[in-house]
Amino acid sequence: QWIRLVDVGAALAARGLREGEVVLDVGDELCPWNGARWRVADGSAERTTAPAELRLDVAAVGSVYLGGFTFEGLRWAGRLEELKPGAVARADELFRTERLPWCPELF
Repeated sequence: QWIRLVDVGAALAARGLREGEVVLDVGDELCPWNGARWRVADGSAERTTAPAELRLDVAAVGSVYLGGFTFEGLRWAGRLEELKPGAVARADELFRTERLPWCPELF
């Protein structure tokens, strides 16, 4: 499956995240209203001026949104920048899910 978030705040708030907190600096050239720092904490997401802990684009957020990829995997692939040590591990815990995405269609 592919996913393109057009409302990052609403999507993150609806995601059903675990306890914890991380500040994401999200870039989005196509939907500039998504480009912001987002404080993701305890199942909510809001814009913030707090220092960013991870810098990534909206496509990378979409990659981890469904649970099929991890922030650690994105870091190793050069798809995000960890600005505060330990932020990748915290983000992975926050977004961890018991059920991985599955699609019966072969593309």
